[in-house]
Amino acid sequence: MAGVTHIDIQESVEELEVLVRQQNNARIKERLQALYMIKNQGISVCAIAKILGKHRSTVQRWLEDV
Repeated sequence: MAGVTHIDIQESVEELEVLVRQQNNARIKERLQALYMIKNQGISVCAIAKILGKHRSTVQRWLEDV
């Protein structure tokens, strides 16, 4: 698996912050947090996986669906 090399996130950092705060579903909230970390801080997939306690391939799969 090659993984995600580029992702175009349409939402602004501010929009993602609001979405994360408003989200009650834990699964969706984690995915939004991943998008926020990429958009706001440019954090790598491996680092995001470590922060969220997920496997790298799981985070890559989330991002492939974006």
